[in-house]
Amino acid sequence: MRGLSIQASALDAILNVLRRELPESFDSMLHNILDNVKDRLSTLNSSHPQSQLIVTKTLLSDVVSEMSRDVRDVTEEALQLLDAMDTPRLHYNSLKKQFRLMSKDMEKEGRSMLGGPSHKVDMMLQRYTLVQQRILRQGLFRQSNETTTSFSSNDGKVSSHKITPVESLLGCNEKRMLLGMIVQVEEGQYYLEDHTAQVPLDLSHAEIHTNGFITETCIVLVEGEMVDGTLHVNGIGHPPPESRLDAIDTIGLQNSDMFHAIPTLSELYKLRMLENKLGEEGMFVIISDLHLDKPQTLSKLESLFEGFHEMMPLPVFVFMGNFTSKPVSASKDGHQTIMQYYDDLANVISQFPNIAKNGRIIFIPGPNDPGMGGIMPRPPIPNYFTGSLKAKVRHAFFASNPCRIRYFSKELVFCRHDIVNNFRRNCIIAPVDVGSDCSDSSPLTGNNQLVKHAVKTMLDQCHLCPLSLATCPIFWQYDHALRLYPLPDAVIVGDRVDQYYENYAECDVINPGSFTGDFSFVVYRPVGEVTSDDKVKSDVEFSQID
Repeated sequence: MRGLSIQASALDAILNVLRRELPESFDSMLHNILDNVKDRLSTLNSSHPQSQLIVTKTLLSDVVSEMSRDVRDVTEEALQLLDAMDTPRLHYNSLKKQFRLMSKDMEKEGRSMLGGPSHKVDMMLQRYTLVQQRILRQGLFRQSNETTTSFSSNDGKVSSHKITPVESLLGCNEKRMLLGMIVQVEEGQYYLEDHTAQVPLDLSHAEIHTNGFITETCIVLVEGEMVDGTLHVNGIGHPPPESRLDAIDTIGLQNSDMFHAIPTLSELYKLRMLENKLGEEGMFVIISDLHLDKPQTLSKLESLFEGFHEMMPLPVFVFMGNFTSKPVSASKDGHQTIMQYYDDLANVISQFPNIAKNGRIIFIPGPNDPGMGGIMPRPPIPNYFTGSLKAKVRHAFFASNPCRIRYFSKELVFCRHDIVNNFRRNCIIAPVDVGSDCSDSSPLTGNNQLVKHAVKTMLDQCHLCPLSLATCPIFWQYDHALRLYPLPDAVIVGDRVDQYYENYAECDVINPGSFTGDFSFVVYRPVGEVTSDDKVKSDVEFSQID
């Protein structure tokens, strides 16, 4: 009736499938399978007109597997983990004005922890060009035939600003606007540097026009004038942000999909349909500073697992370091001590068979954990310490710091880094309040304003660590793993301050707080609510174990 031919092996397979069903459902199941097989063959025939409508065992297996997928299968396929060492690099060619997403296999020289001087230059140049191309596409900075106005104009008639290269300042005695990176060429003297030249700065009368911390290696917009070979700065500020959707429209879907999971717009549309339908089931339980050497930690974790082990589907548990209160790997018998801590944790998880068998637990190292610490990005904790835990917990993943997770169409970045204190200690000019650029949705910290400045600095710079290399050492050939361009949907930072949540430039920034201090953690739902106009809102719940 359907014009299909079937191989003998496929006939045996379809009979085996039907034998597992109740007799009264044979007919409906058979017709459903045949309809799906016909649809699959019709699709194949449209792309390969010469193909015959023959049902093979392989084709039948694919169809039955697709039909038997449930909500759990779809949710598991929608979750993908990407380590920093495997993250593709977004490269921008400023001459051709083209983006290219390059995996490590596509790079001629390959990647190494020990990069050469050219790699350091390329790292800083790519940071600058990615910000520059974003700025030049902003309406405020597009060149026009109208007369430009000053950076600090208050007449309300700002049309556009022209950004002057540093090398063009020679012989200029008028106010100019520049985009450059702040560097310290000699001790105590800061310079503004772009791809053309560098010029010494006088920041004594600089006025900050935006929120955020101004630190060394920040890329900033500067207004000033040259006096005796020095640029006297009148105004300074961070570049304006660009939303994720606007950036993807410019870069292109293929060059912005670091997970290589969404090849076409039609696939993105299907994924968002599934996200709206099934994504609300997804939940992340996030803990930072899980000190396994503290007596109460394991007992509190046991209470945590008791509250979640019967949930379907199970949440994804994300545990961030440090996993000990002080470094112990270098001490006598330190390796055996750390292995025992992970073994004790495995024993606690094993008390909950559902979590041990089906739960996904992601471990992100802190600066004091064993391995290559002190330089970002940080590789995972070595297998030598975690073998016992992996043997007892089926889905335990030890990731890098930072790492990325895809949940349906959402991109989440997880990083264990003290951003607020590092920005505060290394700021060149004390920040001032110029407006409420960040949301007022963070009621849980006494340092709300400092948090807002830190979040704005990180997202405006599109980088997790926009600090000097002396303060935050970075593997030069892996700097791209710390970049936040396009902005992700959420950045979860294990920060050593009170819990906070900010939403800036349509990006959620969340700090779960220190688990050891008051046993606080965060429950994050990337798809917390789907509104009537199909917009997705996240949900953040701050919790604490009594």
